[in-house]
Amino acid sequence: MKQLKKSKQMIFFVPILTIILGVGFFSFASAQDESQIPSWIKTAVGFWVSGEITDKEFIHIIEYFIQNEIIQVPSQTTNDKLLIENLHALQSEINMKIEQSREVVNLPQIQQALIESNAGFAATGYHEELIRQVDELWESSDPDVPDSIAFNLIHNSASDVLRSIMDADQKSESQFKYAEIFVTNQFGANVAQSHKTSDFRQDDEMWWQKAKQNGIFLSEGGYDESAGVYASDFALKILDKNGNFIGVLKAVVNIESITDE
Repeated sequence: MKQLKKSKQMIFFVPILTIILGVGFFSFASAQDESQIPSWIKTAVGFWVSGEITDKEFIHIIEYFIQNEIIQVPSQTTNDKLLIENLHALQSEINMKIEQSREVVNLPQIQQALIESNAGFAATGYHEELIRQVDELWESSDPDVPDSIAFNLIHNSASDVLRSIMDADQKSESQFKYAEIFVTNQFGANVAQSHKTSDFRQDDEMWWQKAKQNGIFLSEGGYDESAGVYASDFALKILDKNGNFIGVLKAVVNIESITDE
């Protein structure tokens, strides 16, 4: 039991070691080569890892180094503060957009489109094969050609709702705008979308699976191929009025104002 407690404590302190030894966060006031970690730092860490000194003693050593300016902690730059402010703003807007999306998925247009789509796919008896066939044709489907697969999925009442949300967002003072919103049915096939997505089938994507399993998925951010921007996205599980799973909504939020800065 004691060993387990120690292991948990060591896991907790790993990020501290990373920060202490990270060149980007701390500098050493020493005549030694800047590319090397001073031997006394290595010794202190070694004693702690081997259990020769306690966690409390190790922290006291680090505190002593900082207080006596053996380890120097640089102050935040203006860019650091701006980045933190932007990240706080992003988190606030993501939360707001998630709450907005929870209301959107319960709108009659979205619910009805999903119910009809699920019934249609289930009635075929071979929805997996049907989705595979459509997915193969998806890339060549022109969203500007009437009655094409992509055109019909972009121009329907459910998609009109998604675009109206995006249009309102574009006119708002939001710093982080929607780049894309789309909805799939319970089988992972697209049903409604603001723009043509990169794929028709979505149930093979981790975000789709996580949203179905956990109710919500939040990404760590990165380049979104479908929207063509650096983005942070989220996905929500959609239920009908009886609590049955009927689909997933994904929203992509443009965060390039942060990456630019």
